[in-house]
Amino acid sequence: MKARRLRFLLFVVVAVAQLAVAGGAIIRSELALRTGEVFRFRIQPVDPVDAFRGRYVAIRFALDRAPAPEGLELRHNQWVFVPLQVDSDGLAVFGPATLDRPASGAYLRLRSGGVYPDEEGQRRAWVTMPFNRYYMDENLAPEAERAVWGGPRGQREAVVTVRVRNGVGVLEELYIDDVPIHRWLEDHADGE
Repeated sequence: MKARRLRFLLFVVVAVAQLAVAGGAIIRSELALRTGEVFRFRIQPVDPVDAFRGRYVAIRFALDRAPAPEGLELRHNQWVFVPLQVDSDGLAVFGPATLDRPASGAYLRLRSGGVYPDEEGQRRAWVTMPFNRYYMDENLAPEAERAVWGGPRGQREAVVTVRVRNGVGVLEELYIDDVPIHRWLEDHADGE
């Protein structure tokens, strides 16, 4: 009888721990989405053959490197803090990567791919954004693909907004030519 109670108690403790971990992640994401600061990131085209799988749009950020101060060495997959700034076009840019949480301002906690020189020989910390999918109705995904790839120069301007709070970022919206994707698709439903 004692062994059965102990197993049941252990089961309850493990179940509560699992729910707490999942609940904590959901709460952090919801807080970022509701109260986080908004940043706009330019996205790059993704191979249109593989861009849409099911009900999401594959996202690849144009921004994948942060300045790396002298002396900063990073291992592959190491956590790094990257401050966010806004350029003159209103798009997010990365400040210098650091191993310490910034005392103020918006930042993302990202996985590093290491520190390498860029094309100009500047030290850069390669980082991976935590989101690479924008979920939407599966029937609209092929239309969204055509919208991104069908511009006058082969590709329209595409950006996403990300809400950021305490290092957590949540993908909010996909825009084409500064119009939310769902509205853009409605406005261009007749093939304009």
